[in-house]
Amino acid sequence: QGTLDDYVYLEHGAHYAIGALAVILMVTIQYQINEIITGLVGVVLIGWSFWSSVRRNNALAAAEDRQRTDSVPVP
Repeated sequence: QGTLDDYVYLEHGAHYAIGALAVILMVTIQYQINEIITGLVGVVLIGWSFWSSVRRNNALAAAEDRQRTDSVPVP
């Protein structure tokens, strides 16, 4: 449906979250890590990537608006 086209950083954020969770899994071999911390790491990384995608989309829309208004001839 084009979701990953609209939110270009979302896929990268999911990959980073999977990587971070893998590292946490390895660390839990030696140390006890709270499940809340584990869950928050994934949520924060995916949320950050979503927020970055929204900011990028807003910046591109603003740039297109500026370009449109700059190209309109003044009477």
